[in-house]
Amino acid sequence: MKMKERNGQLKNALGAMAPKKRIQEVASIPAEDTVNRQGCKAYSLTDELRLISMLNTLKIEPQYYRSENDTIKELRDLVERIGLKDPYFLCQAIVWSRCMGEGMRSINHLAAALAAPFIAGQPYAKAFYGLFNKKEQVGGCIYRPDDMAEIKDVWAALNTKSDGKMIALANAMKKGFASALENLDTYSLAKYKDSVIDITNLVHPRSKLSLSTVVINGKKMKTLDALMQGITVSADTHEVANSEAGQVVAAAVKAGKITKDEAVEVLAEAKNDNWEALLDDDRLGILAALRNIRNMMKSPRKSVIDKLCKKLSDGEALRKGKVMPYQIDTAYEVINEEMPNNEYAHRVMQALLDGYEKSVPNLALALPGKTCVMVDCSGSMHTSCYMGQKRMRTATACGKAGLIAATIAKATGADVVRFGSSAEMYKYNKTLNVFKLGEMIANSNMGGTSIAAAFDLIRRNRLKYDRIIILSDNECNSRGWGGSWTSGAYKNYVHDVTSPYVYAVDLAAYGTVPLKNDGKVNYYFGYGYSMFTDIASREFNPAMHIEKIRKVVIDPNYKG
Repeated sequence: MKMKERNGQLKNALGAMAPKKRIQEVASIPAEDTVNRQGCKAYSLTDELRLISMLNTLKIEPQYYRSENDTIKELRDLVERIGLKDPYFLCQAIVWSRCMGEGMRSINHLAAALAAPFIAGQPYAKAFYGLFNKKEQVGGCIYRPDDMAEIKDVWAALNTKSDGKMIALANAMKKGFASALENLDTYSLAKYKDSVIDITNLVHPRSKLSLSTVVINGKKMKTLDALMQGITVSADTHEVANSEAGQVVAAAVKAGKITKDEAVEVLAEAKNDNWEALLDDDRLGILAALRNIRNMMKSPRKSVIDKLCKKLSDGEALRKGKVMPYQIDTAYEVINEEMPNNEYAHRVMQALLDGYEKSVPNLALALPGKTCVMVDCSGSMHTSCYMGQKRMRTATACGKAGLIAATIAKATGADVVRFGSSAEMYKYNKTLNVFKLGEMIANSNMGGTSIAAAFDLIRRNRLKYDRIIILSDNECNSRGWGGSWTSGAYKNYVHDVTSPYVYAVDLAAYGTVPLKNDGKVNYYFGYGYSMFTDIASREFNPAMHIEKIRKVVIDPNYKG
């Protein structure tokens, strides 16, 4: 063998050796300490992280590996364990999730009801069941007035006497709800009047403490008193305005003033007048705007569509309104599928795209270097949940993962790896809009769940990344190339190629994770804008979730 060939072999051998630092890092990665729901090796999460994952990820509905009853039981057990040792953190987690994090409703209502016995007698208990101050970002778990009615309904389901009657609300709940009612403005009281009347009958707020008033027959009176006396107080919402318009037009037809054909045109104009007034005065919430796109496009008026598009493209409003990314995608899909020939379809769809993109932080600046996004396309990721009366593709975990992957890919030029029982590099068209790209990424069922296969793929191709973002339900059930589980494949990648940051987004909150949540491996729980903000904010504090939640202020007077 020639000297040149021997030197070449020596160079290759030395080049394949891992630096000492990476060898030490691999050696420090611990072995799995539990199994997932399929009996395969996994890592456990602390109770606190499991609680956060459930509150920010789940609805109360069946999942692929967990029934609705199982979800309720697991949450109850977590609330009990954390409530016994750290009840204030339990309250902080619920407030953060409902009011500052992903804004999930049913799971947080259940947790709030379950928390009652563990915070009884605590100085912050009343404040916990009180109103959240959106401007100051302090307060309790009541983000909207109907949250009180939902928590009450959960309480009733959990606390029923033998005669079928509800056990009285916990004292802290009564006092907190009463305080919330006393501090609501007239608009909120009237808009949610059914919930307000229901709760008022239970907790008896002192209307004299309320600053909200209305003028009835020339006299000022407390709004709460007016509602409880059955006096009509208009919230000036689209439901009220359009209902009144329909009644007026129907009366005109009945009186023979206009024909039925004329009534259709008159009512369309009246509704457009109402939409325009609400948009002009900024009295149409962003979620209401999203949900009523169909209605505003049925007999569209250009000036209404202009104002609607302005609202939909307001990224700040979308973030503050607790709009989830997939809700914008759903609205986009509805227009694309149901009214593609509408003269304003393209404009409204573009406004949705603009709003979505403005809602996401500048990921290109936040994530320098090279990024890889690994998307779980296994069978369990394709379980649908209901959105209204229609099964929407984006309501699956895979649909959500596809949208997140598309967002990061378009923003940073990231590589995309799809995995199931095997793994593949996904070549995407960068000119596609984020919703279409997300749909195409998610449009594959690849069988089992092998994150190991994804790591083996990038290891064999010696692909170096500064960070890897994994989007999965974490229920790994198959090994990668060479027979290793996720941790083994990850160790091999670190040893042979490089040591990246790993951000794993848990889309199902089943309670275990395939990689240890430690050092450079970190988990996100949820899939809303707060996740993008967290990714953009640091690289990376493993205890960030816990620290952030411990900073939540429920009662400014509580020094705990």
